[in-house]
Amino acid sequence: MESKLTESTKDLILVDAQVIYPSFNIKITFVSSQRKPLQIDEDFKTCDLMVNSSHKKQKTEAQKSLESLMKSLNLQISELAKHQPPQIVAATYARLLQSVSLNNSLFTQPQSQLTLINVDVEKGISKHHHKQYSNYTFSSSNKTIERSKLQIDYVPHDSWWYRSQLHPLASSPIPGDFLLWFNEKKRDRSDQNDFSLVAKSLNISNNYLLQVLFYQIKFEIADVICCPPFYNRLPRNLPANIFQREVDPNKSLTGLLIKYYRLHHARPTVKQIYLAGVHNRLPNCCWNGKWISDHR
Repeated sequence: MESKLTESTKDLILVDAQVIYPSFNIKITFVSSQRKPLQIDEDFKTCDLMVNSSHKKQKTEAQKSLESLMKSLNLQISELAKHQPPQIVAATYARLLQSVSLNNSLFTQPQSQLTLINVDVEKGISKHHHKQYSNYTFSSSNKTIERSKLQIDYVPHDSWWYRSQLHPLASSPIPGDFLLWFNEKKRDRSDQNDFSLVAKSLNISNNYLLQVLFYQIKFEIADVICCPPFYNRLPRNLPANIFQREVDPNKSLTGLLIKYYRLHHARPTVKQIYLAGVHNRLPNCCWNGKWISDHR
């Protein structure tokens, strides 16, 4: 059971952090550390941090909330990570938050102790949308809870379809420049170091499959992605082979990258990939940051 976090609450367990497709905002999932009498299902609480909102005030407040959550968990992303395309910035935050969450990252060792989080919720009415909004301020409760004592059944239902089939051999910690697209000179960072870490973590001997998964993770942020319905609808421009399996390489970004690699023995530059998304030249117009409803 999942609902929005609307009330100030103490002693929450960070369960997961994901990047919302296609808006590149960040979805945070919590659960209370205190179970209620006769409680059968977990009552997961979520909040969407609109860090890539087109509305300046909403974006500013969301970034404040995100920074307070990072501070409460003693986390910090690198300066280089802050100067990447918006989906990569969001993914960097999500991966780091996942590394200290119950769900954990694909690339880190699960922490034996999880920090409990307090949240203060400030409500108001949006002048733009004329709807109720919630701003969040997070803080550490200065308490921890042992992961081994938790029996919480959490499976994200709107994430990468392949995730459940992976059994990673995680390493720790995540490097500050992990899976970033551009270096300090705004040039392609290459894949060498990233690929080695992903290959070691995923423990897959099939080189073709490993290349597919690597491209999905680096260029489609598959390991941290989610796509919650909007007004009970999913968008038409879902990236192929991420939320549902798609075997036709011509219909997915990863498939096209691998075809390009076979022809040129190199992938397109990250600038080419990024601009293709911005200008709607990718399959299904995916990664353009626009929501296309199924409603006609």
